Amino acid sequence: MDQASDNTLIQQFRQWVLTQTSSHYKLYINEKDSNVIVIETSYCRGEVTFFPMDIIQLSVLNLVTDRHEFYLHFQMHTLEHAMKLFREMLESVKELSVKPPVRILLTCTSGLTTGFFAQKLNESAELLSLNYEFTAVSYGNLYHVASQYDIILLAPQISYIYETAKKILHNKKVYQIPPKVFATYDVKTVFADLEPLLSPRKHSGRPYIRQLPLKKQVKSHVKILTIALIREDDHFLLSSRIYTENNGIIFDEVSIKPQINMDDVCDVCDTAFAIYPEINTVGLSMPGIIDEGRLTLLAQGFDESNILDSMSKRYSRKFVLGNDANCIAVGYYSSQDQYHSISALFQPFVASTGGLGSIHNGQLIEGYRHVAGEVQFLPINSEISNSNLMPSLRMTPEGTLSWAAQTIASIISILGPEVILLSCRLIVQIDGLIQELEKYVPGKYIPKIVQIDSVKDYMLLGLMILCTEAIEEREEC
Repeated sequence: MDQASDNTLIQQFRQWVLTQTSSHYKLYINEKDSNVIVIETSYCRGEVTFFPMDIIQLSVLNLVTDRHEFYLHFQMHTLEHAMKLFREMLESVKELSVKPPVRILLTCTSGLTTGFFAQKLNESAELLSLNYEFTAVSYGNLYHVASQYDIILLAPQISYIYETAKKILHNKKVYQIPPKVFATYDVKTVFADLEPLLSPRKHSGRPYIRQLPLKKQVKSHVKILTIALIREDDHFLLSSRIYTENNGIIFDEVSIKPQINMDDVCDVCDTAFAIYPEINTVGLSMPGIIDEGRLTLLAQGFDESNILDSMSKRYSRKFVLGNDANCIAVGYYSSQDQYHSISALFQPFVASTGGLGSIHNGQLIEGYRHVAGEVQFLPINSEISNSNLMPSLRMTPEGTLSWAAQTIASIISILGPEVILLSCRLIVQIDGLIQELEKYVPGKYIPKIVQIDSVKDYMLLGLMILCTEAIEEREEC
């Protein structure tokens, strides 16, 4: 497609966006920057921003929570695709055209007593015209649904979990209901105590790019694009970076959407290639089983989907597909020189089985049909899936501790790594995990366990290493 036709499409799309007026929002051109079209409600600000090289940015900022509900870049190729993405963006805007209620979750042991209290609070909020919405849930389901709520109220009988809940739900506001208030259903005091919690949290701006040290010597390359799919609570992230020689980072972006598919991956590629057309190798980090370039991730609709073949043909570039836990293991291994055998247990969200990446004496263990590390097939996970154990295992800190200990015991008995990396939101203290683990493995055989909070940096670095190795193999052939 030549430049003239590209510009024509940009203008067509721009004019079409300007016709998408609605009673749900205000739509206008930014007075200070004519390259920005604003879609605004009282509770959100959406923007369509036009950049050079036909790159368009769509964003929706929730003004109540100060969080992006939608954020992505794409390069204009077809009008239909651009219109589709804009309509997806408008769904987020329309949801915020009226003030979203403050969603408040009450929890106790069974959810029964808090259910009565929640009913009283909802009735009183309606009488007082307060924009609150109260829901009650049992403790066993708290962490599984907490991402859908703004404030968490703990009943007195589970107030002992307060410090743990604050650490796990660090992006939420957690409050203990005083015993007398709970016993008397004192809704007036609850409303008064909620006031200080209602101010939105402000983010600190663009996250700092953490550049990990690279201890393992790798062959020099020009530029490599790395893209990682990461689930985060109620939405998905596509984190992307371009690495240059000496581990330099010249491009660091993220797409945020409720659901992500391969079209979104292509949008990231199109944007990066427009800015850096010399890129000839791309790495994709995905959850699921990856066998000979085919991805099986049934929850997202992939069943032995030949991603490598389709992406390579589309872009005439080398693509490398890596399992997310494997990429974490490779990234950590390459950033240190103390351990030669490591395992990385990654549970990306509450109630998931997670995955395992392992390196033994410098060699990534992938196994027959690359099924190594699929802990979903361990007997404990089959038992959980086929029984009523789910509310207690992998959904609460206590149950997750038991699940993780049994999973790690299997890792130790089969692989015996020097160090185990753990990324699991529901485990906040390693000491408790060690005590649980000692039920299965004598203490002298338990390796060092290291918690990692942010996996993105290790994942993208590991993906870059895998791409570099693929380049070396290609050059040797």
